[in-house]
Amino acid sequence: MAKKLCWLVLFVILELVSNLAYGQAPLSPKHKKWLEEEVPYIVTTKERDVFRKLETDELRDRFIEEFWKQRDPTPGTPRNEFKEEHYRRIEYANMTFGRGTPFQGWRTERGRIYIILGPPVDVQRIVSSDAYPMELWYYKGNPGLGQAPYYRLLFYQKYGAGDYILYNPIANSPKELVGNPGKYRKQSGTATPDDWDEADQNAYQVLRQTVSPEVASATLSMIPGNDSLQVRIPSSILLAEVQKYPQKKVDDAYALDFLNHKATVEVSYSVHFIGNRTAVSVLTSPSGLYFLHYVIVPETLSMDTYQDRYVADLRTTLRLSDTTGKTVFQQEKLIPIEMRKDELKAVENSSFQFYDAVPVIPGNYLLNILMENTMTKEFTTVEKNIVIPAEPGLWMSPLVPSRKVGEDPSQGGNGRAYQIGKYQLYPCLNSTFQTKDTAYFFLQLHGLSGDLRETGVLVYSIMKGDQVLRSSRKNVADSENGRDFLAEFPLDKFVPGSYALKSALQDKDGREIVSQTLGFTVSDKAIPGTWVFAQENPPEKDPSYSYSLGIQYLNTGDAAKARDELAKAYKKKADSVEYAVGYARALLATEDPAKAKGFLLPFGKKGSADFDLYAVLGTACQDTGDYQEAITWLQKALSYKGNVVEILNRLGACFLQIGDKDQALKAWKKSLEVKPDQENIKKLIEKIRELPAGSWSNSK
Repeated sequence: MAKKLCWLVLFVILELVSNLAYGQAPLSPKHKKWLEEEVPYIVTTKERDVFRKLETDELRDRFIEEFWKQRDPTPGTPRNEFKEEHYRRIEYANMTFGRGTPFQGWRTERGRIYIILGPPVDVQRIVSSDAYPMELWYYKGNPGLGQAPYYRLLFYQKYGAGDYILYNPIANSPKELVGNPGKYRKQSGTATPDDWDEADQNAYQVLRQTVSPEVASATLSMIPGNDSLQVRIPSSILLAEVQKYPQKKVDDAYALDFLNHKATVEVSYSVHFIGNRTAVSVLTSPSGLYFLHYVIVPETLSMDTYQDRYVADLRTTLRLSDTTGKTVFQQEKLIPIEMRKDELKAVENSSFQFYDAVPVIPGNYLLNILMENTMTKEFTTVEKNIVIPAEPGLWMSPLVPSRKVGEDPSQGGNGRAYQIGKYQLYPCLNSTFQTKDTAYFFLQLHGLSGDLRETGVLVYSIMKGDQVLRSSRKNVADSENGRDFLAEFPLDKFVPGSYALKSALQDKDGREIVSQTLGFTVSDKAIPGTWVFAQENPPEKDPSYSYSLGIQYLNTGDAAKARDELAKAYKKKADSVEYAVGYARALLATEDPAKAKGFLLPFGKKGSADFDLYAVLGTACQDTGDYQEAITWLQKALSYKGNVVEILNRLGACFLQIGDKDQALKAWKKSLEVKPDQENIKKLIEKIRELPAGSWSNSK
């Protein structure tokens, strides 16, 4: 932890030097109070930076006026309703949430959320002898600002005293809510996250069985009725997003105009957030699969000590969403790091670089990656727009700059990040090289016609402005596979400065067909070394790749391709419940429920502990008209996860089909308790209440 302390001390020193460099005068008590106590939750990073750079109290007073004016919902009127509401929330927080704590109410977790989001639409207070005091706050969200339409926040009073803490599905776990989880045993077959230890599993059972199923559900997800094991990371991201709600409501570009210069000093919005550098590339493997390769370089990697070892546990979650915001693919990985003192010493001046790759299908996506150090609760995020082109069609991949390239013909197809055929690339994230380096530039060509394969030429040109300083040519026909191309340029003759590399494909007549250009820098300053941690992935023939691609096709609505890929995965690993369920979903999407039911039944009869198995099996039985059997499996699904809206609605429909109107109404009423805004269910209930018993049986 000493290393982390050094970083913190360095940060403080740099901040002091920065203040001196910009001639920042100390803030008066009034302005310090305004910035640090009155608006800390709603001021943007840019506004904070500009305010600290102002040199006089007069300028600061004028800035505060402009700050509130930018947030006034009714400009031109005497009142500023936003400002009035903000100070009302502070007053309420101070009167309500500071009791029993050494803090003013606005400093507490509940006070902070109340000031940011306002009063919740509902509050549930949970008092139980088996758990610490808790509160569930329910909010209606604004999807346009990155919020769910309806979500909940869980607060708990740690050890039963003091301030209430905001629960995060990733940073916290159920055992923190329960006083004595050991008195309950984990139920056989209950699906819980793999990273929960026995105490967490026991605590989850305490919450679900004796405290509140709603609280148990909230330990996995902020969104009621959506608490699968796969939603914890998105829920944690959503939690961070709702807390940035005030910053998203205002355009803070005015702050720079006020200051009348462009330079700003960026500071992190959270004590746990750390910045990063990243590289993302979409490249094809030797077998023709598209892979999304990425590198994340966090600003710091804090290590903890355990006995004589230095350890860190990283968790990464990658999420691809389409243009509508729907999740197409999501993957979570745990990365334990353990080092001896001498190993840490060897890399302490190097930047930690995490490499990974995942298979992807063509489309336009928003990529989100969350990397968290679970030991220190530090995290960093990546967000990029990704385009994966659909073939056929001629296209050239963006250039990948590297300071080093390994070459091993035996290593192609092993799933390693930036391992493309025989080339192992080590991307240069900021495209900065030293004068002593050899710069490598990799690209791929796809969709080449026969003529271009035989006579095409790749022309590489290093330019300074419009002047070509160096060029080289490669015949496409000389490539081993006609797809992968690597150019290298020694930089010892280049003076420090900014340059650009243009790669252009020309036909036999010298006409340019397609090109890519990349800017890069040559520096005479030393560049820190790198410590590469490459995630080991299975070889390309592993069924996990077919499964991943199949799920992506399923989520994008291409059921036929999903069925093909998921069938490949299932046939290679027929004992996998996960692969069987995925294949069954594709069969349901292609209207083959009988086949889906047929191969899922053996898994169901074994009693496999899997919510998705019973949910999909129940759906298949419903679609084949076996309603009584469907009820059995759907009820079993509910026993694993609680009140899931979709399952409750299906259960109600099945009960109605066998003529049990009372049970149908019971299921739908429970569904409305979880999600009240289901107008179709409300109308159905009203209609069924008017019907005689049995009149809807055996009919759609």
